[in-house]
Amino acid sequence: MDTSDINVSSLPSAVQPAVRTLAELLLDSASGNLLSFAVFGPVLSDDFDPRRMPIRSAAVLERMDLALIDGLRSHGPRLGRQHLQAPLFMTTEYIEQSRDSFPIELLEIQCSNALILGRDCFGSLEFSRPDVRLQCERELKVAQIALRQGLLSAHKDSLISPLLAAAAEQTLRVLRAVLWLRDVKAKTPRDAVGLITAAGNLTSQSLTGLKDCLTPSRKADLLRFQQVYAEIEALSKYINEITY
Repeated sequence: MDTSDINVSSLPSAVQPAVRTLAELLLDSASGNLLSFAVFGPVLSDDFDPRRMPIRSAAVLERMDLALIDGLRSHGPRLGRQHLQAPLFMTTEYIEQSRDSFPIELLEIQCSNALILGRDCFGSLEFSRPDVRLQCERELKVAQIALRQGLLSAHKDSLISPLLAAAAEQTLRVLRAVLWLRDVKAKTPRDAVGLITAAGNLTSQSLTGLKDCLTPSRKADLLRFQQVYAEIEALSKYINEITY
């Protein structure tokens, strides 16, 4: 592979230069060890906001190379200013062995990615429904714990908004997996509001609190916190009732 193989045409124009820069860095650093580089997540959604949403990506290597990762550290500040998160570095062996332990994360990449370079290492992955259901349950319980602990640490109301935003981002991955469990993967919306609406219709929950978390200008207080917490609690109950 070389720089002529880089394809950023499916990305928003505002982020194409940054992603191309990262792809070129990976090519230069990894040489023949790089199998795939893909961008995934919010950057591909219809409501992507380049001013506040990170650009997430995954780089698949033939063999793990910590020296390669170490060599990229010096570029971190420059890439960070362009809203690029550090890529998730994986090998095909790691991906295969993680289908049971991290199915939600791999599902997110599989369902919402743009291949920038190399071959698709996620499209053919298959997942066990019990594994996906179990991680959904675990993630929602972790979110509840984080909210409770976060509320204790939020000594002023201005700290509640970022707390709820983090919980909403974590819950979005779970909602995508819930739709997958219920065989509505093909109809899963690309935008966050559409995803929450579809999951709310499926689970008979309004999930308006989670939708409000997507608006940074909305101030949060204890009432909003209680609403979001109750919605995550209801989703957790829904997941617990799914059996296979």
